Amino acid sequence: MKTRLMILLALMLTMAGSAGALQGWDGERQGFLLGLGLGAGYDSYSGIRYDHVGLEKEDNSTFAFAASPRIGYAFNDRLALYYSRHPFVFKADDETGESVLLTSCIEALQVQYFLADTAPSLYFAVGAGVGYFFDDETSNYSENALKGFGVVGTLGIEPIKHLSAELSLHYKSQQEDASDIGVSLLVNVLGY
Repeated sequence: MKTRLMILLALMLTMAGSAGALQGWDGERQGFLLGLGLGAGYDSYSGIRYDHVGLEKEDNSTFAFAASPRIGYAFNDRLALYYSRHPFVFKADDETGESVLLTSCIEALQVQYFLADTAPSLYFAVGAGVGYFFDDETSNYSENALKGFGVVGTLGIEPIKHLSAELSLHYKSQQEDASDIGVSLLVNVLGY
């Protein structure tokens, strides 16, 4: 997981540098957007049947590492559309007591609206996509990963250009009769 995150971060920084050179990032939100948020989350899932994880307790709640890489386009200084990924990474015990690294994630298409043309500004975002649940030996694209519907809602503040803090609520339904609800608090860097 750490290797994937480092590769993703390096790719994003490379793309940001290339896009900046080609597009001349001018500090206006309009145009190409590239960002990364890191922070903490709290995930609570119930009814998930995945390699016997979660069967001992009806409700499984835990603190998790949370992140949110995003790439998109702003139509003007207030309205943006982007692809985002919202993973929660945490450890849980399987039925034998062994520790397993799990990821509960949403990949979503999100619409974000800033209340002001420039920082400081409050913003909110909503999105829908695919919710995943998988362990460290597979990926969300594997046939072993659980997949279902996911939604995310966000409220944030950008106190200065390119830096924001946000609180997000996540809901995923990766299996019938199962639910996965999470809350994340992230600090974001957004290039524009």
